Amino acid sequence: MPVERKIFAGARLKRLRQRLGRSQTQMAADLGLSASYLNLIERNQRPLTVQVLLKLSRVYGIDVTEISREEGQGAFEALKEVFSDPLLAGEIASPAELHDMAETAPNAARGVTRLHQAWREALMRLADLSHRMAESGKAPPETAARLPFDRAVSYFEQSGPHYPELEAAAEELAEQLSPRDDSSQALKSHLRDACGIDVRILPGHVMPVEQCRFDRHSQRLFISERVPLLDRPFLLARQVALSGHRDLLERLTGAAGLMETEAARICRIGFATRLAEAILAPAGRLAAAARELRLDLVRLSARFQLRPSRIMARIAAIGDGREMPAAFTIVLDASGGTLSRSQGAGFPFPRFGPLCARLPLFDEVSPGQPVHAEIVLPDERAFLVVAIAEHGAWSPGLPAPRRLALIGWRREDAAGFAAGWPALSVRPIGVTCRLCERLDCAHRVYPPVAVPAALLDSVVGPSDYELAG
Repeated sequence: MPVERKIFAGARLKRLRQRLGRSQTQMAADLGLSASYLNLIERNQRPLTVQVLLKLSRVYGIDVTEISREEGQGAFEALKEVFSDPLLAGEIASPAELHDMAETAPNAARGVTRLHQAWREALMRLADLSHRMAESGKAPPETAARLPFDRAVSYFEQSGPHYPELEAAAEELAEQLSPRDDSSQALKSHLRDACGIDVRILPGHVMPVEQCRFDRHSQRLFISERVPLLDRPFLLARQVALSGHRDLLERLTGAAGLMETEAARICRIGFATRLAEAILAPAGRLAAAARELRLDLVRLSARFQLRPSRIMARIAAIGDGREMPAAFTIVLDASGGTLSRSQGAGFPFPRFGPLCARLPLFDEVSPGQPVHAEIVLPDERAFLVVAIAEHGAWSPGLPAPRRLALIGWRREDAAGFAAGWPALSVRPIGVTCRLCERLDCAHRVYPPVAVPAALLDSVVGPSDYELAG
């Protein structure tokens, strides 16, 4: 007869009880125990026997491994590594202390481990940068000098917006979600039934800064009530991607070939974001709706419950010439800094220098009011573009940040969609000032490389860098 193994798992039992919403008295009655005995178990003064585990399984329908597994061992080993750091030589913790922390406060243990990991990665980045700056001779190539974040961003720009495995997974899941006309409810049900995750909306004073937070221990996703209704389905879909498609995200991240831990982590989140957008706006439905609504971004945003900038990203992702014509996108912050961009349709993004200020991205428009235009490059290539301003997530105590998003297609590819658009203004633009030789441009902020600036004391042209005639 097998020997009964003694398991001291009071903290895990207490967390389970709290998750079930039962008091000690109620759970003791459910299990046929005395409240005092259950209290001793939770305080690790009595073991959690196999008989009690079986009762837990029978009464609450839980997997007993949820309680009996050695949950704290991984956290304990990670904490041992943290406290072996010379920086903490004066704070040597005993194994008992580390076991207690890993067992009774696993979230805090994970937080300490992640903080230490981030600190070590920061030291490595600084050391790498210092080494490169100290090197004599030729400067390192641009890609080598980039930080992990830049490498991850560069990967997504170079690999393009379309990932067949991701699209297929999103299409398959989207077909299973119900009701189809209520994304939030469908995703909440899926998180509960398929992932065992409950969703709770918390008051703003409880989550004054965060939009959402996933508690791995209680398997709950908390969303702040401050999050606009339009953004909530995306947060739900992002959690579906992270919890329900781990293998796919890990496979795609591994294929990206980013060696640094931080770069790989950023890449994985990037894939989760793209999968979430694809779940909400699967390729087939989005393409049909885009044709029906003639690329009306505001109406597409409302139909699929995604921000216009995310709808742009999805249209670019399915722009393979079959579902939709190829497109390019760019999203800027209010200062003109690039948040994301997707190359396509042959549009030449500048490698150095700012974008042309004649782009409708920089028009004074109210959020949610799209601007349509035809832009023409110096080589006569023409593109039809739509730009829109939108507010980002809130900023506590400050106005919500403003974002500027633009999507464009070759004129010949999008002409059919544009039939119902407002009358288009034609805008001659340049790639960037240093490569543009257009005359009489009031938006010029740099002289072009190939043509000398006039800088005549007798003439003041439209800009400070009027070209020599």
